[in-house]
Order: sequence, then C-alpha cells, then structure tokens
Amino acid sequence: MKKETKKILVIIGVMGWLGFLFQSIDLAMAKDPDYPTKPITFYINFAGGSTDISCRALLEATSKYLGQPLIPVIKTGGAGTVGAMAVMSAKPDGYTLGVCQSGTLTILPHTEECPYKDLSGFTLIANFGKQIYPLTVRSDAPWNTWKEFIEWARKNPRAAKIGTSGARSTQTPSMAMWVAEQREKAEFTFVVFKGGGEVLMALLGGHITMNTQLLDISTAEYINQGKLRILAFLRKEDKMPGYESLPSIQELYGFDSPAFLGVWGPKGLPEYVVKKLDDAFTKAVEDPRFVEVMNRMYMPIVYMDRAKMEKEVNEMFPKMGEIVKILRAEEAKVKK
Repeated sequence: MKKETKKILVIIGVMGWLGFLFQSIDLAMAKDPDYPTKPITFYINFAGGSTDISCRALLEATSKYLGQPLIPVIKTGGAGTVGAMAVMSAKPDGYTLGVCQSGTLTILPHTEECPYKDLSGFTLIANFGKQIYPLTVRSDAPWNTWKEFIEWARKNPRAAKIGTSGARSTQTPSMAMWVAEQREKAEFTFVVFKGGGEVLMALLGGHITMNTQLLDISTAEYINQGKLRILAFLRKEDKMPGYESLPSIQELYGFDSPAFLGVWGPKGLPEYVVKKLDDAFTKAVEDPRFVEVMNRMYMPIVYMDRAKMEKEVNEMFPKMGEIVKILRAEEAKVKK
C-alpha cells in the first residue's frame, strides 16, 4: 500500500512539474514583454505617391514609441496585392507589417486575379488616415459645376473620358463614376493608365476629360495654381478646406465608398503585439511631424483601433462585392 501511495505521489509530482513547464513555455510563446527587440519590416504597395509618403511619416513617428525602427520596403504590383501577399505569407511574430487601403481590403478580394479571396489571412491592426478623391477637370473646361458636366455628358454619350489607374471593378472612384452613369443615364469612356501620375499628366495635356484619382501633392498644387478645377468629391466628409460647398458622389447618389488607410499583419498576430502596436500608433498619429505631412497632402487623420476597423471593413466588404460582381459581368460582355 505504501509503495502504491509513493508511486501515486511521484506521478502527481511529475505531472505537476510538467504542467508548470508547459505553462511556462506557453506563457513565453504567448508574450514577449520586450517586443519589439529588432527592426520591423513594413511593406508599402505603392511607391512615390501619398500612400508612400504618409506611411514613411507614420513609421518615423511610430519608431519613437516602439524603440525600434520600422523599415519601409516597397513591394508594388498587382494593384497592391503583391505587397499584401508579402504580409500574408510572413511569420506572425510582429516583425512584418504592411499598409492596407480600401481596394486591398474590400474590393480586390472579389476579383478573379486577386490571390486572396477574403481577409482571413490577415490581422487588422489600426487605421490611421483617409485619402481624398477630388473629381477634377482643366480650368479651361466649359463646365463650372458638376451639374453642367453631367448635362453635357448626357448630350454627348461617351465623349467624357474618365481617367483611372485600373479597371472599373477594381477602383473606388471608377465605381463611383459608374454609379453616376446609372443614375444620370449618361455614358462615359473610361481610359486606363498605369498610375495616378499618368492620369494627371493626361488631364493636363488635354487627352482626357476628368481625373478621378486620389489627391496627392502634385494635384493639390495644380488646383491651388488654378490650373485644375474641382467639380465634386467622392465622399461628403473628405473635402479640401475651402471646397466644402461642392457636392460629393455620396451626397448626390448615395454611393457609400470605403475609406481606409491602415496597417495589417499576417494572420495569428499575438494580442500583446497588436496591443503594443496600437499604443504606438495612437501616439504616432498625434506626432507633430506626422500631422504636418498629412496636412500638407490634405489627408484626414482618422484613427481606428482593431475592433472599430474590423467592424467597418466587414460592413463594406459585401457591399463592394456586389458592385464588383456587376461590373465584372459588364466587362466580360465588352471583351466578347
């Protein structure tokens, strides 16, 4: 009996020791109190424009509060999906992050070319800003208002050449212009370019009628110089100072387009990593240098933590999917 009791006590002791060991290992794996202990790689999927500039300003500010540098790495291609896949395939240890925008979050996953079909492979961390989309024409254009432009477009089917940097089914402003077509019974011609810079140059050169791409420093400068005229904006809350009285596609036609400029990481990021990053980003968006850069580019600073960002993304995701489905079907008919 004593031997059996001794065996039982030994077994209990061993099990207790193993339990303590496994618990210690789990805790060590679950949380690194010193994170981050090395530089963090940050993928930027568009080079040279407002996304690139705003991200670099954010990374510089965030580095102050994390104690480690966030290294920007340009990863362009596939309308942003190449950079997204670099994030998705990374180890979920908090040392690889990337920028995510409205298109990569709510539009591209619904297209056949996109390598990810939903957002299950990512961890949303925070949203730090929005991008403004003014619908601009040359200052010598015969229309002073959106209403005048639409009336002309109705009388001249397909004469209005709308510059875009991608197919209608992959670009938020192109979707908005498609909605305007339907509501106004007008017909536009969409002209696709490789990037927003090319669209701007085509407009200035008189090769297209309207630029719908996001506002960057160059476009803002031409507007301020009086060389470009704004007829409308994409969203009612995203208007440049001094242009608040102009209409928006959202106000005119009820098209509620997504507005995200945030940070994500691979699936499975530990909660302590997300919390540490959220704390740092919260402080970074108030950094004077970051605020200065965003103001210079007319980009509103809009901070959302993970929970709020996930809620808004999940609301917009199916809505954009329905529009993409319709537009892809139309594009397929044209190809035939």
